[in-house]
Amino acid sequence: MKKIVYVTDTNLIRKDIAERILAEKFDLRFTDAVTEDELIEKCGDANAIIIGLPDVTAKVMDAMPNLEYISSAIIGFNTTDIDAAKERGIPVSNNPKYCTNEVADHTCALILTLSRRIIEYNNEIHIDKQYASMAAGYPIHRLCTQTLGLFGFGAISKSVAKRMQAFGMKVIAYDPYVTKEKGAELGVEIVDIPEICKRADIISLHMPHMKSTDKMINKAVFDAMEKKPIFVNCARGGVVDEDALVEAVKEGKISLAGLDVVTNERVPIGDNPLTQQKNIVMTPHAA
Repeated sequence: MKKIVYVTDTNLIRKDIAERILAEKFDLRFTDAVTEDELIEKCGDANAIIIGLPDVTAKVMDAMPNLEYISSAIIGFNTTDIDAAKERGIPVSNNPKYCTNEVADHTCALILTLSRRIIEYNNEIHIDKQYASMAAGYPIHRLCTQTLGLFGFGAISKSVAKRMQAFGMKVIAYDPYVTKEKGAELGVEIVDIPEICKRADIISLHMPHMKSTDKMINKAVFDAMEKKPIFVNCARGGVVDEDALVEAVKEGKISLAGLDVVTNERVPIGDNPLTQQKNIVMTPHAA
């Protein structure tokens, strides 16, 4: 008898590829379950589950008595209760190479869009019907004179560094798991958080969301940013204190922000105060 494998998030996980790889050996089933209750109702007989964004909590695991394996088809595994899985002896894996280039490209696109004030110029032409150009007075700096500060220095962050170094940017990074020597091999200076806050003209986040990074970028960190930097997050919304981010934008502690993620992506985005800030450019977790 074949073991039962459920696949969620068919918008992230291609059905034809899953079938080609797994269907011969497993009873492969696809589901649109997203919430905790939906997973319990629709996947209760699972031996394994391949997920994208649904929350696999302790409650979900307990409702799946035959569950032997949880696979995150993407890089992030913050939607799975790792401690609960460990307690129950259930292995959890992720896909560390998922969309590395795509997220790096998107991050750089936001950096370029913000630093060159593309949105403002576009709005002047399409909304205000003006062709003001330099008369608009937006502060724009040559990227080759700027310092990019990266929080986290994994695969995506390294790809961003390589791309922005091609523009002549100086790149510094904070990552407690990366040595100064390893960073130097890639032309990147490994520094601490205060140093990034002091020196960076542009800051980009590239760390996972877990207990140790929850709201890591908080009011104290924003207050320490000396150069009113451009701020970009294509990592996870939960690593940022969003109330503090809104305050930092309003008070000019950061000049502009580009966000591809928010903390809670399951509530109507119009209810999020981030959408009310003209200096924040947002994309819908599209990176």
